[in-house]
Amino acid sequence: MYSKRRQRSLIFIKRSKEQLSLFLFLILNLQVTAQNSFSGVVTDVDNETLPGVQVLLFVGDSLYAGGLTDNSGQFSLQNLQSGEYMLHILYPGFTPLEEKRQIKGTLKYQFILMKEMTAELDGVEVVGNRSDIVKRTATGEIFYLSEKAKNSNDPYRALNEIPRLVANDALRTISMEDGTSPLILINGTTVHTGVTPIDPKDIESVEVMNVVSARYLRTGARHIINIKLKQKKNPYTFFEVMNRHDIPWRQGMGAVYFEIGNSKYSLYGRGSGNYIYDDDIDMDSWQQGTYYYKQSSGSSQTNNHYLLGELLFKWKFTEKDYLAAHVYGKYNKEKTNGSGDGLYETDKKSPFEYTSRNRNSSYVWTGSIYHQHLFTADQVLETTLAFNSNRNINEGERGETYPDWLYQYLYEYRNKRSSGSLNLDYSKNWNEIHSLNIGSETKYVNDHIHQVSDNFPVFHHRQWNQYLYASFSSKVGNLYYMGSLGVEGIWLKAGNITSHYFKPRGSFSGTYVVNEQNSFQTSYTLLNEAPSVGQLNPYNTSTDSLVINKGNPYLLPMQKHDFNASYTFNKAGLYITPSVGYSIYTDIIEPFGYSEDDIYISTYHNAGKFKMFWAGASVNYRLGNFGNIYVGGNHLVNYYPGQSPRKTFICNGGMSGAYKKWYFNMNLSYQEFIYTAVSRTKYYTPNYSSIQLNYNFTPNFYVAVAVQYFTGALHTETETHSENYQAFLSQRMLDLNVRPWVLIRYTLRKNNKQKIKLKNVVTGKEQGISL
Repeated sequence: MYSKRRQRSLIFIKRSKEQLSLFLFLILNLQVTAQNSFSGVVTDVDNETLPGVQVLLFVGDSLYAGGLTDNSGQFSLQNLQSGEYMLHILYPGFTPLEEKRQIKGTLKYQFILMKEMTAELDGVEVVGNRSDIVKRTATGEIFYLSEKAKNSNDPYRALNEIPRLVANDALRTISMEDGTSPLILINGTTVHTGVTPIDPKDIESVEVMNVVSARYLRTGARHIINIKLKQKKNPYTFFEVMNRHDIPWRQGMGAVYFEIGNSKYSLYGRGSGNYIYDDDIDMDSWQQGTYYYKQSSGSSQTNNHYLLGELLFKWKFTEKDYLAAHVYGKYNKEKTNGSGDGLYETDKKSPFEYTSRNRNSSYVWTGSIYHQHLFTADQVLETTLAFNSNRNINEGERGETYPDWLYQYLYEYRNKRSSGSLNLDYSKNWNEIHSLNIGSETKYVNDHIHQVSDNFPVFHHRQWNQYLYASFSSKVGNLYYMGSLGVEGIWLKAGNITSHYFKPRGSFSGTYVVNEQNSFQTSYTLLNEAPSVGQLNPYNTSTDSLVINKGNPYLLPMQKHDFNASYTFNKAGLYITPSVGYSIYTDIIEPFGYSEDDIYISTYHNAGKFKMFWAGASVNYRLGNFGNIYVGGNHLVNYYPGQSPRKTFICNGGMSGAYKKWYFNMNLSYQEFIYTAVSRTKYYTPNYSSIQLNYNFTPNFYVAVAVQYFTGALHTETETHSENYQAFLSQRMLDLNVRPWVLIRYTLRKNNKQKIKLKNVVTGKEQGISL
């Protein structure tokens, strides 16, 4: 009897311990999960609170948590696991809000919903959507594509509606309105193979950064575009082929792209070719020195072709590790022939005839390996190792035949470059408003310039760069701010000249958000740029009997201070940005010339300070469901030491639109003058103009017809003044005239529901050594 009671007591005690352990586990688990909460308020654009709004959190396709806002628009979701969620905010009569959220700790936000605006237009229903919303950041803005753009089946056509971006769907290029090329990121990672494989439906947002952080200052980019993509789920296949030719024949190109893979493996490839046939230029020029005057008229004809190929393999070998291997090769060959006649005057007049010939061949081979490790969803380490090998052969001659003598100059250069780089980068984000980025980049360049024709010693240029950087961004109230700083050590040897120095780089910016439609941004950027090998090369690269072109191995790096301020207004598809800027250059590397024995020596020097002021504005308006239109302009003033201010005006504009199976695009840009310290180039026609019309036979297949330079042949005049030397050159690019081209493109996307998250990330591509 006793033993049975004792046994029951033991069982009771054991069960009590188990229940107590389970109770303690639940309490501890509740305390752990209770540390993560997500709350806030939901309002409309007039800041009126919205009661009864659904706030839902999904993990994958499963609903994890949800609730409704109360009478004051407030909501609170408690006891959440830390991690990434898909947030859905739904309310009748308003555009749904969908975005990814990292939840860790206690988070509180305000969400603003846009009313759905529905109207009938020729039987087509137009519904206002999230594309009217513009989010501000410390360095720029975040935009969202319209449904029309997402369904365009072409990423370049879709990106054309983003303010200040000019995307050419025919040439597969992206530039800013001012003509500069931005650095393209995908999911925050550097990419050089373009955005061609992207399905516009997968684009979650597009961030345009006007201020470049220290990490990317060495690239020379003035703007950064970050395209954020949605998560995918299934295997996929991408294939595209295109062919484009001028009518009549002048320039043509063809390309094939492909990408196949799934959530773990992916292979991307590209092969392309381009040719230019009989590109004609008419030229008139004169030169004047102390004891001579020389004028000539003639023409030149250029033929060019290049072949390019690349492969990129991507592998997600664990849930936290990505690997990419990349190879890239390019071959370019160009030949130019010229002829003409003229008059050379000293103490007598001597007519002459001239001929010229140039052959230029370049080979570029690169390879890169990239690794990305995720410590957590908010902490990432990236490592990139790259190697480049380039070869260049440049040879030619120029002959001038006079009544009583003959001038002939033959030249041959055999140049090569090898370079390697190692980049380590660590980034961390927390609470969705704080971001830290630190890293280093090591790069070595070894150039050999061999002037075979004159049997000069090989000019060696070696440069070792070590760059360390850090940046931090956050938010205080309505102020978003970013600060970044880098220090670069440069060890350089140009021929027998050795130099080494440490130079800082940095950028600081702040964006104050007044409300959803208005914001102000100010920024400061510090840059340092080392001279290129072409500016250091001491050997003559001119074929002119009266001119010597050579570099200066004693050049020092140039430093630049940029101050910028802008105001942004956006509402219902209208985006307006007036801006102003001021730049100060010290030790600026400028063209410099002097005469020696009546021969003009054209070289470079560090010219002290140079200042530039500019003011302008950009306006972009989305034309409902049809397309968009943009226009912009800037007034520039250049201040060279000891010279009066040199002014110029820049303007650009364009529009694009789609109706049923038709797509239309037009772009035009013009800059009146381009200056150096010793020259001025005037443009008599727009720098670029084009009109393009596409017809989509199917969503995957279209034919495009376009006319480039519809404003007339590109015509420029350049005047050079330096001490007692003067020169004038007039060029009329006869083939850059009203000339149509025809393009055919076919694109296939199959099962495009899960690409490996790692995009085309490697950066080891160069254009090759050039003088």
